[in-house]
Amino acid sequence: MKRILIIASLCLGLSVGLWAQDFEPYLSEADVSSSVKLLPPPPAEGSIEFLMDKVAYWEYYRLRFADTARARQAIQDADMSDKVLLQFKEAFGLEITKESMPETYLLLMRSKECFGSSGCNEAKRTYKRTRPFVYFNTQSLTYWDDGWMKNNYSYPSGHTANFFGLAFIMTDLRPECREALQRRAEQGGISRAIVGAHWASDLAAGRAIACAVYEVLQRNPQYQAQFQKAAAEVRRILNSK
Repeated sequence: MKRILIIASLCLGLSVGLWAQDFEPYLSEADVSSSVKLLPPPPAEGSIEFLMDKVAYWEYYRLRFADTARARQAIQDADMSDKVLLQFKEAFGLEITKESMPETYLLLMRSKECFGSSGCNEAKRTYKRTRPFVYFNTQSLTYWDDGWMKNNYSYPSGHTANFFGLAFIMTDLRPECREALQRRAEQGGISRAIVGAHWASDLAAGRAIACAVYEVLQRNPQYQAQFQKAAAEVRRILNSK
């Protein structure tokens, strides 16, 4: 446990302080499909599905100690500021920052919360599912967020929705990177289970939300206009290499 706390402390120093400015999402809750209608209820206490969630939790809990590098990555993946874009650098093949790729940066930052907030909040408020670290009376790897997470609820996973939503958009910008981007999104979702913030079924629900919101987002005129600017920017950078 001491090793994990040291890792967490180091990553806390990296993640606290410089957060990106707030960006207005392209879509509000009213613009997206109802997450309560879209998703089944979370697994009920005593069900086989919930038993599987509990087994998965302890497997991911064990991984914290078996693979400290993966635990460190899971902590870094919890940061949903603009740093999340840097987590896709290897998969996307380009580093997306406000300075180096302003059009792509703006597209992704305005899109991000369409998935994690606009897409997920209704179901979170409705089901009020207890997060696994609370259920088992343990501590998450991002313990500085535990107070906030207790009141934000677990189902579906907004971080997972964000990771997959961003991956869908980046895939449209660079189709040749599809497989790498999808793998990175899956890793980002699993990170939430390793941290202890989500059950495995929360991750599946987050991905479903990302798919549904992505379809709506593509029809948004503001998104379409900014996407064209971002696509031109990506082509220009790739052609200059």
